[in-house]
Amino acid sequence: MSKTKPSTAGLVCRHLDLSTGHLPVAERDACELYLSSGGTAGRSCLGGPYGWMIYVPTEAEDVPQDVSPELAALMVQAREQDCHYIHFDRDGSIDETLPFYD
Repeated sequence: MSKTKPSTAGLVCRHLDLSTGHLPVAERDACELYLSSGGTAGRSCLGGPYGWMIYVPTEAEDVPQDVSPELAALMVQAREQDCHYIHFDRDGSIDETLPFYD
């Protein structure tokens, strides 16, 4: 799967950059729940005012059971591109080949 590149500052990982519109609304809500609950509920992520960063497990069988089919499909695409994370940003890239929920 993803190849990390060593550097003097640590490991460098790739991420897939997408618009938040590519993340289903229920998944966005789950990210916001995670952040507002202090990490006790919802979708595990890093977040800020403009979007979220979601970890992509190395193996498909390690994807959490509650991940939507839509997010799971994006994780497959990210793994195929050797990415460790998906960065959903409100100003992120729009991929015309992917579903858009905004």
